[in-house]
Amino acid sequence: MRRSLLVFEDILTTPRRRLFTLSGVDVMATPFGWLSLPFFCALGVLVALARRSEGTLELQLLIGLEYGLLLYLTNVIHSLGHLIAGKMVGAPMDVLLLTATRDVTLYLKDQSQYSRWIFIGRSSGGPMTNLLVGTVGLGLHSMFSGGWLTIFAYINLAIGIWTLCPVPTMDGWVIWGELFGFRRRR
Repeated sequence: MRRSLLVFEDILTTPRRRLFTLSGVDVMATPFGWLSLPFFCALGVLVALARRSEGTLELQLLIGLEYGLLLYLTNVIHSLGHLIAGKMVGAPMDVLLLTATRDVTLYLKDQSQYSRWIFIGRSSGGPMTNLLVGTVGLGLHSMFSGGWLTIFAYINLAIGIWTLCPVPTMDGWVIWGELFGFRRRR
């Protein structure tokens, strides 16, 4: 059994369905993969309600749904960053698996031939893409002063920083583990 942080399905044994291929990578979903959009929208609503901003409950729920869509889009951007980085270092993922909570990159082939720099390059793709999108968003905010653009930028920056933390099954675990030698490859 293999579980990734914030993924409640066993990513190795849960059935999956191929949805499409994107740049040579199979995009697949678990039977509950469709729940990711409602999951992110529920998170957004919780954030909106926690902020206790002024306005009616209906307005807060609408704002929460918008937060959720921005969170979902940030997840997609993160996954695309991994896909691009894997292609750039010459060791792309085999499967991008959509689960009920977040996307997971799967490398099904023998990984023993790859250097630490390949692992670092692939794992850096998602966080660096989020950090880049966040930084560009803040730059555009300073030029155009857009509320949702600023929120989107901060969400990307937060996700980029969060995923760089050295926590098992996250990108930071691979990056820091390869740099400092505490990660064991499977």
